[in-house]
Amino acid sequence: MNLPFYISNVFAESAWGGNPLAIVPLLDGQSLDTATMQRIARQFNLSETVFITPPTATNHTPNHAAHLRIFTPEHEMPFAGHPTIGAAQWLHSHLNLSDTFTLTTPAKTATITHENGVHRFALSGYESAPCSFSRAHLAQALGLDLGDVAHGYQWMNTGTWQLIVPLTSREAVMRAKPVNARALFDDGVQASHINAYLWHENNGAVTSRYFFSLNGQTFSEDPGTGSACANLGAWAHEAGFAPVSWKITQAEAIERPNHLYLNVSEEGTIQVGGRVMPFAHGELRAF
Repeated sequence: MNLPFYISNVFAESAWGGNPLAIVPLLDGQSLDTATMQRIARQFNLSETVFITPPTATNHTPNHAAHLRIFTPEHEMPFAGHPTIGAAQWLHSHLNLSDTFTLTTPAKTATITHENGVHRFALSGYESAPCSFSRAHLAQALGLDLGDVAHGYQWMNTGTWQLIVPLTSREAVMRAKPVNARALFDDGVQASHINAYLWHENNGAVTSRYFFSLNGQTFSEDPGTGSACANLGAWAHEAGFAPVSWKITQAEAIERPNHLYLNVSEEGTIQVGGRVMPFAHGELRAF
């Protein structure tokens, strides 16, 4: 069985920006088991690979376009933002969908909208949990000074648990250098992996970085993280800042700029969006 695949740069506003995503549509009767999906994601070796499958028969959400399965090279994720946006753009452009439709993942139903080249997903409902670390511990773990870490850091979950850490300056975000992932293991939260989302906001412009560890020892940096952007929106709502309309720049420090748009209503609806630049396509011929 041969399968088409596509590579897109999500949250890209320049040719070499954005977060690369592998997209494998399974809409013409093809079927893959979970183990094969995982092997394909491992072969691509990108931060995530999304498999677009037909709408589930039991889901009666209006305008339900597809169900998404999202994999890192190591495991399946219940929800992730940049695969959702990338899949939305692919579906919108290839299937001639309307500018409003819904996608499901194992964790969430996301309402998709499109306007002026920006695809957005909308979520509602979130969980929060306190972080067990002191500011001093967190600062040391992030390679920062105590004064760099603002109060109010905590775990948020709009589909996946992430540690949302406000910093006191843009310079602190750029200077952060976490080394030992085990120092950020918090056994009070069932996160899929150790992580930290660092951010600073000034007049609606947010500078951010997202660090994660899959092996529990060393960190990697993700170029563009839609799920963390959504969790930042949940943080802003819980902290009483809504409504907000922020433009987020992520991964400047690794010279892979990503641009995300975050809107949060007073009622708690969270919208995350960005542009998608298709990069390549091909065919899977053996697996």
